[in-house]
Amino acid sequence: MQIKDRYDNEITTLDQWARLYDTPQQSHQWVEHRSAYSVAEFILNRNGASQLESRVSSTLDEKVSFEKAIPEYEVRFDEYGRGRVHDLGIFGETASGKSIFVGLEAKVDETFGAMLKDAYLQAKAKQIIGTSTNAPERIEKLLAAHFSEPDPSMFDVRYQLLYATAGTLAEKADISVLYVAVFKTLLYDETIGASNYRDYVHFVNKVGAQPIKLGDKGADAHEIHLADRRLVCLHEYFDLRV
Repeated sequence: MQIKDRYDNEITTLDQWARLYDTPQQSHQWVEHRSAYSVAEFILNRNGASQLESRVSSTLDEKVSFEKAIPEYEVRFDEYGRGRVHDLGIFGETASGKSIFVGLEAKVDETFGAMLKDAYLQAKAKQIIGTSTNAPERIEKLLAAHFSEPDPSMFDVRYQLLYATAGTLAEKADISVLYVAVFKTLLYDETIGASNYRDYVHFVNKVGAQPIKLGDKGADAHEIHLADRRLVCLHEYFDLRV
C-alpha cells in the first residue's frame, strides 16, 4: 500500500508524515504516544496496513487489497463548512472488483468529540447572539439522516461519530468502512478508554446497527444502513506498548 499526502507526495518515514502537522494550528496533534503519531507508527513501522487489511477482509468475508492511503483525508459530506477529515483515508479493491473506502479514526484515549446536545446548544446560542454559523443546520441534517423517528435521546451521542459515518459514506465507494482503531500506548488511560468504548457502543446501538459475527473476538463489527447505503463499522484495540 502506498501512503501519500494530498499533493500526491509519497510518505515513507515518520518525519515525512510529521510534516502534515507543521502548521501552528496542527502542531499540537503530533505528539508521541497520541493518536496522530500512533497511527503513523503503526502503519509505517508495525505492519499496520496488513493488520487492517486482514481484519476488513475477514469482516467482509472477501479478500481486500489496500492500494493507497492518505493521512488527514478530507471528504465533503454536506454544503456546510469543512468536510470530515479522516485520520487516514484508505482506498482499495475487493477480489470481486468492488471499490472500497476505509475511513480510519485513530484514538488513544481521546473522546469522540462533544456530546451532540452540547454542540447543538452552543451553536444555537451563537446564532441567537448574531454569530454566523451553519452548525445547527448541519447537525439537524445529520440527525435526520441517522434517525427516522425524532427522539430527544438522539442528542445523547458523540457528535464526531455522526459526521464520521456521513463522511465515510460520502466517498461513495462500493463498500464503505468506518474503522475505529484504538492504540494502547504509554499514555493510554484505561478508565478514559473504557468510557470512550461505552460512547461508541451507545452510538451504534442508538442508530440501529446490527452486529456482524467475526471469527475471533479481537474486534467489534456492525453494519449500519443510512439512506439505503450500507456502512460497516469496526472497533479494534492495538497494543503499541510492546
